[in-house]
Amino acid sequence: MRKRPACLVQPFDHWGRLRHRPTLLQGEDRHVSAFRTVVAAATVTALAGGLFTAATAAPASAAPARYADDFNGDGHRDIAIGAPYKSINGVSAAGGVVVSLGSATRLTTQKIGLNQSSAGVPGTPEEGDRFGMSIASGDLDSDGYADLVVGADGEDVGAYEGQGSVTILWGGAKPFTSSTTTTVDNPHQWQSHGLDVAVGDFTGDSGADLAVIEPDAVVVYKGGHSRESQTTPAYTMTVPGAQLLNWEAAVGDVNGDGKDDLAVTGNPGTGRPGTDIYTGQEGRPNRIQRVDDGSTAVALGDINGDGFDDMATSLTWPDNYYVDDPSNGSGYVTVRYGSLTGFGDPVTLHQNSTGVPGADEDGDGWGASVAIGDITGDGKAELVVGANGEWLGDLENAGDVTVFRGSASGVSQSGVVRISQDTAGVPGVAETDDLFGAQVRLTDYNNSGKADLAVTASFENDRSGGLRTLPGTSSGLTGSGSKSLSSADFGLASGSRLGETLLD
Repeated sequence: MRKRPACLVQPFDHWGRLRHRPTLLQGEDRHVSAFRTVVAAATVTALAGGLFTAATAAPASAAPARYADDFNGDGHRDIAIGAPYKSINGVSAAGGVVVSLGSATRLTTQKIGLNQSSAGVPGTPEEGDRFGMSIASGDLDSDGYADLVVGADGEDVGAYEGQGSVTILWGGAKPFTSSTTTTVDNPHQWQSHGLDVAVGDFTGDSGADLAVIEPDAVVVYKGGHSRESQTTPAYTMTVPGAQLLNWEAAVGDVNGDGKDDLAVTGNPGTGRPGTDIYTGQEGRPNRIQRVDDGSTAVALGDINGDGFDDMATSLTWPDNYYVDDPSNGSGYVTVRYGSLTGFGDPVTLHQNSTGVPGADEDGDGWGASVAIGDITGDGKAELVVGANGEWLGDLENAGDVTVFRGSASGVSQSGVVRISQDTAGVPGVAETDDLFGAQVRLTDYNNSGKADLAVTASFENDRSGGLRTLPGTSSGLTGSGSKSLSSADFGLASGSRLGETLLD
């Protein structure tokens, strides 16, 4: 989700950009009690405290992948789109992921479909596994190909219901033909290992490390080694006292030291939201700060162009917390600006803020997703806020996104743009329960030097789901040049809910 610009003149960095949290309807159960067991394929080996596989090691001359989302090494960014509630072989909510391969000009319908019945993927599709609940990518073995990381937070492992699992699918000229899974320390019921996943250089050694989010811990696996070698054992970061009930993570460089930092949203159990910030350093990341905002979605990026990544967090259902809600139940976003010592004071945005289109209405879901990236290519990143519950006229939950320009003083509240499927040039038409804005991601798919917006509508066409891409331009985002990738384009069955999650 989610990485910082490599330098101020580049609109985005090596890592690319994800967030992804599922749309849970009222009454849906996060924990399905069916008993499941992970069955590893013969070509797969466990990740024993680090990243390890029996696949052929990369040549000594291999360099890390240019892009952390180029899985087949053709020099073009790809995207992974999650459908964790998709039925597989008649099994409900087994889950799957579709990878759309990129080209010189756009994402394409050339796809790779992945689920736990696919060759090279360990396990078996079982009810409530939710394979694809979280997705991240990076070159974990430094072989020149990006690798795909997929979480299945509902997976039962052995006797432990809901322990969860994380699968690393190795990139290559023919990607995802081999894989491995992470080991879990102190496994237990409803551990939800893989609730979220993130990839970044947390130890500053230029290697990509893997962070796996569990509700009660952040588990880090050190990467940067060949597939034939075992890496440094995993370590777990927990917080004494008021432990954060973790939810979603984002990666960036908050203090400008060249090491990736990790922000994790959640609930500290006080009835208030919270976000923990861990700064990368030699050895292991170190928690330096907790701020009293967040809980739903989070993104990091340099909005004001000062070399320090800034943070946007959202609270989509404020009625569930003990907070002074400025949004009348609509949802709001908090922006904090990075510095050498961490984040500063909060700036709050909602639909009744000056210059913001729309109005605060209960249940809008404003902040269901957030992304930060440089759409205009001017060295200052834009902020995109998804509102999947927004009504458009009489169209309930049609959804839209709001785009804020970046500036030297931070998020600009002038020239704010609101985009939906009724915006000129955007494919499709706004309809009831499309949930447009369920997930958003910003990165450059057409090699223009400007970040493009990928946005999902996970309930579009009778819960089939789909993706829209809007190209970045020097003047910002419009509907012009937008493209559509639907569930049908990828050959998925109706009701797949494609786009519930998205590559970080």
